[in-house]
Amino acid sequence: MSVAPALPISPGLPVEIGQIEKALGRLWEDSGDTKTRASLINLAIYTESSDAVQTNTEIVSQIAGQHACRALLILANREAPTSAARAWISAHCHTEGKGTRQICSEQITFQLDGNLSSALPNVVFSHLDSDLPLCVWWQAPFHEPIDTKLWSWVDRLIYDSQKWADPLTQIRLARQIGNLGDARTILCDLNWARLVSSRFALANLFDHASALPCLRRIDDVEIAHAPHARTTALLLLGWLAAQLGWTLDSVLSRHAFRDTARHEINFRLVETPGACVSAVRLRAGDAEFALTRDQDAEFFHGSMRGGGVTETTQLFPAGRDRLTDVLLMELSRGGVHPLYHKALAAVEPLLEA
Repeated sequence: MSVAPALPISPGLPVEIGQIEKALGRLWEDSGDTKTRASLINLAIYTESSDAVQTNTEIVSQIAGQHACRALLILANREAPTSAARAWISAHCHTEGKGTRQICSEQITFQLDGNLSSALPNVVFSHLDSDLPLCVWWQAPFHEPIDTKLWSWVDRLIYDSQKWADPLTQIRLARQIGNLGDARTILCDLNWARLVSSRFALANLFDHASALPCLRRIDDVEIAHAPHARTTALLLLGWLAAQLGWTLDSVLSRHAFRDTARHEINFRLVETPGACVSAVRLRAGDAEFALTRDQDAEFFHGSMRGGGVTETTQLFPAGRDRLTDVLLMELSRGGVHPLYHKALAAVEPLLEA
């Protein structure tokens, strides 16, 4: 029999569910004039792991200094034998400039046990900060049936496909969420955000006049990825395929891409210890284009040689891999992700392999 998980560290001041707003008001009254409450968005973070609550609290504290929010941290223990709900409040404050005034973001943490996990929409909607945008970071698998009451009000759904054990099923459920109602929910994959620097570096490899014609003659792709990052490599492969007009050709267990002239492009995903994506090699006949990165290195090493191209080596920024930085990148941008959907469509049959 499952029991309600005990939180390793208290996430704040315990409060009654019905007294949360009053308790928050008293929190700011007691702070005097030294602290100012600020919020740009509502950020709800859903997890089914008690160990994640402390980690998420630390993440909220780090991002609040650059992206003020009201954070709703929700721990759901769906298998608990009894139904119960608990709540805590806290604040994350950061000094503004060189002064003494502090800008603060609120955090409300909930633990929902048993059948109360189905009350998630009521918990979220009852404690939003006015009409600010609602971003939901979903850290658990999506469950069927889809809760239309919750998702039809979400502006941005954040998830990390790198963590999925069953990517094909999960992305199809995410699409269902994105297509609810007037399709207001924007899908935001942190796995896609991780690839910004990789995509930028690959595109810049072909800026040279002698390299650009080779783009249409690529016949072999190899991507080396960390053991946990196969879906990351697939998204990068999908981006290449979508941008260059390749279509996946599958016969029995063999997969290859074909370009618009039906020429075959072979590919390999190689599991290698190291960086999330540690190497990308593209070949066009005798010409080879490569990006390599050592683990924790701040730069990609880019090179091209052979096949009549001007032999060149370059350095490209590798970006930051910390989860906090990737999340901030996603929260700071607006709009949709059309290239992400095209990249997914290009490799979707490979997600179940």
